[in-house]
Amino acid sequence: MTTDSGKHGSNTHSAMSMLLWKAWRESRWLFAAASVLLGSLVVYAVLSSPGFLARYNAHFPDKPLLYSAYVWSGLFHYALQGCWVVAVVLLAMGGIAQEKAVGSALFTLALPVSRKRILLARSGMATAQSFVLGMGCAVLISAVSPFAGESYPILQALGFGILMFVAGSTVLSFSVLLSESFRGEFTAMVVSLSGIAAIFLSYKARVLRGWNVFDVMSGTSVIDQRTQMLLGRMPWEGLTVCLSLAFGFQFLTVLLLSKGDA
Repeated sequence: MTTDSGKHGSNTHSAMSMLLWKAWRESRWLFAAASVLLGSLVVYAVLSSPGFLARYNAHFPDKPLLYSAYVWSGLFHYALQGCWVVAVVLLAMGGIAQEKAVGSALFTLALPVSRKRILLARSGMATAQSFVLGMGCAVLISAVSPFAGESYPILQALGFGILMFVAGSTVLSFSVLLSESFRGEFTAMVVSLSGIAAIFLSYKARVLRGWNVFDVMSGTSVIDQRTQMLLGRMPWEGLTVCLSLAFGFQFLTVLLLSKGDA
């Protein structure tokens, strides 16, 4: 009994390791490309800030734009946030449904693990990569700012990075759900990107108004209106809603996979 149990546990651990390695190998080039693109965006935005701020403040001398406000409005609330969301959606793609579409599901399904564990490995890898992308870009802002003659507090950057990641888990979970819902190789990606992009741009253009996940990601309700820095507290209500939605999407995904295990 003990030997069999130990052997089963060893087999399961080995299978999970294979799944994690498989998830990493399948997504590593996408992760690398996203890292380069997001990092380049941050570096360009920071290094070009002196010229932009000089032009802006020359046109609006009565309402000068601070560097911290430039970083928040241009990166955490718009460009970086939007590009990070796109990266998260792409990293969340895959899943058994799409593997069946391209004929590569036999190896995955032959492993001695349930579909739930397969989901756990894939979504876990996507979550870790999304965290590294978000926090890495946040730290990069503080690191590069001195080269533009500016400074940006590392704690502020980390705070916004955490907000983007935690609230953005809603986007990740929703994308994983879609990836397990559509069998077409690119169907889930197109549906997810199109839907999220439409909502994102609609809120930024103020076509849609009211509560939205993107404002929680950028901490809109807890920043100083002049400096656009965090005031020392988190938008707990919004984060609670975002995490509830994320867990809800995960629950639906597990239910969907349970039908395949039955």
